[in-house]
Amino acid sequence: MRPLIAAAVLVLLATPALAQFPPPGVYKCVSENGANLGELTLFVAGNYSFKNVDGNSASGQVASAGSEVNPLSGPLKDMQLTGVFGTDDTGKTTFRFTGADGLEVSCQ
Repeated sequence: MRPLIAAAVLVLLATPALAQFPPPGVYKCVSENGANLGELTLFVAGNYSFKNVDGNSASGQVASAGSEVNPLSGPLKDMQLTGVFGTDDTGKTTFRFTGADGLEVSCQ
């Protein structure tokens, strides 16, 4: 009985972390002043592609812990962006990134 209870507690503790991984999708990214920066396409397992306004595309990988998103490689890392994401009641996900130089980026 105790192993069953321990397993149930472990599942309950792990479930919120698993549910917090950013959902795959295509997100339009803009700067804090509304300038179009490009398109972020998030795939499963943290893989992503970023296409800038010139149509150039590069890929990388992000890590997620809770609602935090940290680029491990690729153009988001090159721009030194780190951020958070949230999903509202309607299922719409928004990313908010901040760069080392103060750049603010929102992707929806």
